[in-house]
Amino acid sequence: MDVAYRIARTDAERADVILLRDAVYVRDQGRLADTADTAATFDRFDGTAEYIVGYLDGAPVGTVKVIPDSPSGLPCDDTVDLSPLRPGNRLVEFGHLMTLPKLRHQEIGMALMRQALVHGVRAHGATHIIGDFFVDDSGGLRSFYQDIGFVALGEPYTDERFRGAPLSLVAALDVLEAARAARDDVHRGNRVLQYFFGDYDSYASADPKEAVHAHPAPAAG
Repeated sequence: MDVAYRIARTDAERADVILLRDAVYVRDQGRLADTADTAATFDRFDGTAEYIVGYLDGAPVGTVKVIPDSPSGLPCDDTVDLSPLRPGNRLVEFGHLMTLPKLRHQEIGMALMRQALVHGVRAHGATHIIGDFFVDDSGGLRSFYQDIGFVALGEPYTDERFRGAPLSLVAALDVLEAARAARDDVHRGNRVLQYFFGDYDSYASADPKEAVHAHPAPAAG
């Protein structure tokens, strides 16, 4: 699937983010009544945040939000204490990862997450990625995120922004630790970890101005 990924910089591209939010959070999942009343919640970090949008045949099909730490903090500061992670590190939070319902399970979400990781490392020097994830059926962090290296920072909680959603859980990923793990013999068979960090040295040393680009997802199985 030939999906092109780019950072939303124009008014039209920002409007595409809202269209995706409406398609997923409002129409498909019913977790928001509408997309208009999000200034105090989803959009309050938009002064520092960036959105990466995936386009298929020119139409938006998915997006993810990348929020570098700043004096204003991060969204997850409302839920957990991130201060132990900050000294000597650079935190970047990912949020609102979504794809159109008709295109789910086709690796677009995974590719968006990789795009966010690469951009976070290149543009913001990220040493730690912070995420706020829905829990699995056991109330813990989903195995996909554990396989990459995310570690829960607190207890599951109810995110009041979403109606009828599962409990949420904030987790952190040590980027350098994950990159080291991807190089050792124990984790060479972890295709998810290899997908995100197998070429870490290459993208970490690349020009931060290099455009967001596609990268094939690992084969299933």
